[in-house]
Amino acid sequence: MHRADVLFSHMTNNQVQIQMFIINTLMKRFIHSMSRKHLIYVFLLAVIGFSSCKDQVDDSDMYTFTGETAYSFCQDNPDYTNFAYILSRVKLSKKSDSELSQLLSARGNFTVFAPTNDAIQHYLDSIYETPNFDITQITDSVADYIARNSIIDCENDEAYQTTDFFEGALEKTNMDDRYITIEFDTTANGKLVTKVNTRSRIIQGDIEVTNGYIHGIDAVLQLSRATLPSLIQEANNLYIFNEILKRTGWADSMKKVRDEDYELNHEEWGRDLNGNPSIKNPEHRYYGYTAFVETDSIFHEQWGIPMPVTENGILQNTDEIMQAITAKCQQAYPDATNSDLKSQDNAVNRFVAYHLISTRIPWDKLVFHHVEMGYAYAIPDQLSINCYEYYETMGKNRWLIKLTEGKSTDGKRINRKSTYDLDNYNELDVTIPGTLIKSTNGSNLTNSINGFYYPIDSVLVYSNYVPGIVLNERLRWDTSSLLSELITNGYRGISSSGQFPFPNGYFERLEFSNESRCVYLPYQAGASQSNYQADEMNIRGQYDLIFRLPPVPNEGTYELRVSAPCNTGFGMAQFYFGSNKDNLMPVGLPVDLRVDPAGPVIGYEADTKDTEHNEQNDKDMRNRGYMKPPKHDGVAKGGAAVTEDCRNTTSYRANVRLRKIVWTGNVKPTDVLYIRMKSLLENTNACFLLDLIEWCPKQVYNSAEGEDKW
Repeated sequence: MHRADVLFSHMTNNQVQIQMFIINTLMKRFIHSMSRKHLIYVFLLAVIGFSSCKDQVDDSDMYTFTGETAYSFCQDNPDYTNFAYILSRVKLSKKSDSELSQLLSARGNFTVFAPTNDAIQHYLDSIYETPNFDITQITDSVADYIARNSIIDCENDEAYQTTDFFEGALEKTNMDDRYITIEFDTTANGKLVTKVNTRSRIIQGDIEVTNGYIHGIDAVLQLSRATLPSLIQEANNLYIFNEILKRTGWADSMKKVRDEDYELNHEEWGRDLNGNPSIKNPEHRYYGYTAFVETDSIFHEQWGIPMPVTENGILQNTDEIMQAITAKCQQAYPDATNSDLKSQDNAVNRFVAYHLISTRIPWDKLVFHHVEMGYAYAIPDQLSINCYEYYETMGKNRWLIKLTEGKSTDGKRINRKSTYDLDNYNELDVTIPGTLIKSTNGSNLTNSINGFYYPIDSVLVYSNYVPGIVLNERLRWDTSSLLSELITNGYRGISSSGQFPFPNGYFERLEFSNESRCVYLPYQAGASQSNYQADEMNIRGQYDLIFRLPPVPNEGTYELRVSAPCNTGFGMAQFYFGSNKDNLMPVGLPVDLRVDPAGPVIGYEADTKDTEHNEQNDKDMRNRGYMKPPKHDGVAKGGAAVTEDCRNTTSYRANVRLRKIVWTGNVKPTDVLYIRMKSLLENTNACFLLDLIEWCPKQVYNSAEGEDKW
């Protein structure tokens, strides 16, 4: 058997972080974007464009441009003829008679990472173990792998240029529904190099063709077909983590890739905001996972764990390592007394579980940046104030992990604790720096078929200081960050102003009635948005929905708050709360979401320069059960930088994203709690926005200095 026949289980990530944003890059971006727009204006006069969802290529759309298409360029260029041949061999789908060569000859916006002839020849020689392997003898599976990994159909958005590349995964997936990652490196002589999926370098970028951009690469794009545990097992510096991942059984818990039942039985068409069945529901429902992992050297340096001794890739000193790491984990989790490694009451098991999240999170989405104060739409990788995310880790304890990133954090950090200047939200003092997350693992691939792993620079433990100090604060989530399926399947924060419907049953955490329709609005294409993190989950119709709340880190009295924007189309809702989702009890009186926020029911006033007046307005609103939006996020006019915070804006008063205090009471970390929102009006087009959720402990909102406005 050729190695090519088993290659898909054994694909395999080095990176030097480079922050390079200079004037000529911005100018290049502007020039390129203008040229593409001019092309689009010309093409708007043509017939309706091609959709990649079709099983057959529309021949009427072919060769209607002047100039070369992506396929004709590869076919005519002596450096890329092997790739052109492969494109002619691969079908668009199993049900299609059209080849990818026809797709790349049609109208569209394609980003193509084209391997050179030498790159393809080297790859084929390697996997078939035959010098000068005849490309015409390539198997369909290998051709399919090379081609689909190399192409991103950007559909209605412009294809990627190199000036669009930032550290991490590209937002749009390739034709195999996989993320392509970008890294920046420098050569020995200081030349900037752009690497794609760790092992391929762009040697000829931004080749503009009539249907997109081609980037020539010096090696075939490799994307592992291994699951996340298998990819961790392949890494040559993760022997220890791999061992405890397997022994605790967590490796077996991260092998799911796709919900096949959904694949076969889901309703094809979803309803838009107006109730029209005009938009397709997601075609797939993928499972996903993210792991933060210590390398062998980190375990050795910080915990004194013996370095792995291997022979032919097999760990030889397993018992010695397991004894040492068990002792350290028992010190970290002394109440975990079960000796069975697969029990979640075992110390090693708990240690591993706190490293795992049941969501596939690309690098650039670990901490979400959009509309925070200082955010600049033209320079999205330029960080301003700290942003943060709280994720629920795997295991029955549901422990939270906090990720923070901003201009002063020097990277993405786990469980960082700081104090802030409350005028500008700059870090004043860093109590706990936090664990640094690394985007790559040397030459080892980190992008698996069902998730990512990220090396960290210190041993990660849920020590007492995490719930006692780091998480002893107001906890705020964007609703989309709690819907793992939304992130895993690539919808959260996607650059689009479109509507994305979801059928009931797609989300584990969110349920809704048949009379409700659920539509996600990323709003990324528009700047002037006052939603938290700019997006929203919009529930329309005679809505009735139940949402499972995230856990709290400590037992105590908390306020539960949700976004409650006021608009004439939002109707009237009754809130319910409790632990039995089938019998939730109503809390408070019905909330009329149609009232003017500036009216007597709420009494909202935009902040002024009179601090005393602002504080009194805050108190008055709290007495009525409301709070202003957080100051952390703002609005931008005309796509500029975010300079006007949401507390201070009058521009969107009719749609101001108020916070409603829904419930106050005692909560334990072990509690599994739900909130229900039900429309009380006979209105088939009423609206409820799932946007922001907060748990705020009493020691924060009732402190002497008061809760900060951020």
